[in-house]
Amino acid sequence: MSHKIAIETDSLNPMATLRAAGVFSLIMVSFIVGAPLQWVILHFAPKKSAALPVLFNHLLLSLLQIKVVVRGESPKRGPDAPPQLLVSNHVSWSDVPALGTLNTISFLSKREVSRWPIIGTFARLQRTIFVERESRKSIRDANAAMARRMLVRGWVALFPEGTTTDGSMVGRFHSSHFAAARDLLEIAPEVEAVHVHAVAIRYSAAHAPWLGDDLLLPHVWALAKGGPVTCELLFSPPILFDRTTDRKAIALECTKRIEAMLAGEKMREGAVRTA
Repeated sequence: MSHKIAIETDSLNPMATLRAAGVFSLIMVSFIVGAPLQWVILHFAPKKSAALPVLFNHLLLSLLQIKVVVRGESPKRGPDAPPQLLVSNHVSWSDVPALGTLNTISFLSKREVSRWPIIGTFARLQRTIFVERESRKSIRDANAAMARRMLVRGWVALFPEGTTTDGSMVGRFHSSHFAAARDLLEIAPEVEAVHVHAVAIRYSAAHAPWLGDDLLLPHVWALAKGGPVTCELLFSPPILFDRTTDRKAIALECTKRIEAMLAGEKMREGAVRTA
């Protein structure tokens, strides 16, 4: 089955056009008004920087008829929360705003995204960490940035597949960026462990997945003209990444947990320690 999405003139309808116009208007207003305001907040009142991105994500998904449902134990918030790393399978660009309805999250993203018009600006204002995947130095630098962000109790999210899938299976998890937890423990001797949250993302509709070679705007249109979609965020109990932990073992355990949650299986205790 081809995953290419085309806009067919005979599928146009007033409600879809209205929703698409709403999405475009929200993006432009947010870019013209919200982006400068968020820049000011980040520099002068960073503790209040979560409000605008979370509101934007809620409005965007509402216009696209995507309902986010959280199941399981989501990460803790506040100054007493431990350093936390969210690890998820990757199905669509909408995974980012779906997770972003919970809190301001710093995502790890390929460097090209920083050069995309408008989207690159939004990504930087959400404290996205960019990486050149072919550069070992860039990977090390990105891991260090992730560690610093987690150390100040910021949420950091990682899609270790490195690309999107159709959601029917979980791709291979690359373990290189799990080393960010190890980097944090090296610079913060007072921290005993990083909490790693395996998150399974599941959509209720076949038109929700967005594969890496699909064009973005046709997919946004497909969501606008399609029916309501439920996006489930399934959280497993946090895994403790301490100074004795092997990053490859954590990557494998996250893969197993996400596969189990997507399959609806009861969680089984792995070989790693949970909180």
